[in-house]
Amino acid sequence: MKVEPNFPDTVVVLVKHVGKYTWYVSEKELWIMDLLELDNAFRRKFNQPEVTETKADYEEREGCEILSEKNIAQFQEAMKEYKVSYTELIDYFNLYSEVYLDGVSSAVETSFYLDFDNKIFYSFFKEPGSYEQFVPTGWRGIFEEDVQKVIPENAKRNRVRADKSDYDSI
Repeated sequence: MKVEPNFPDTVVVLVKHVGKYTWYVSEKELWIMDLLELDNAFRRKFNQPEVTETKADYEEREGCEILSEKNIAQFQEAMKEYKVSYTELIDYFNLYSEVYLDGVSSAVETSFYLDFDNKIFYSFFKEPGSYEQFVPTGWRGIFEEDVQKVIPENAKRNRVRADKSDYDSI
């Protein structure tokens, strides 16, 4: 794991693309899908003229200022060092629970779920930010308090099986 989950700065994210689930841990700003809309929202708030282009602050987002099904493969390639297995996440949160919570049960705390197959951005992010408002045209952004209602069980199982086969081939 390149970075540890450290809510609210670094977050756990699930991405579904062509039926495959991939987990990431990275800075939360990387997951604002429509950076142009975010830029223009700030410009409107401060009575500045809107723009038709914006530049990403992170190299992983260069060329993906509006993250969509058109450039998700490029973005996933740029994000490969942030990719984690669900098993790694479980192990991390269990260890965190033992060290900091006196063994109290701790679940994997997912902040965002981007479903590219159905064009839905789910935010479970309880801090101010409204990430679900900055989605590309044709997408739905939904804030949901209950992660368990949304994250599919097979997203957890598929990741574990894929990891096991990855290790078997080593």
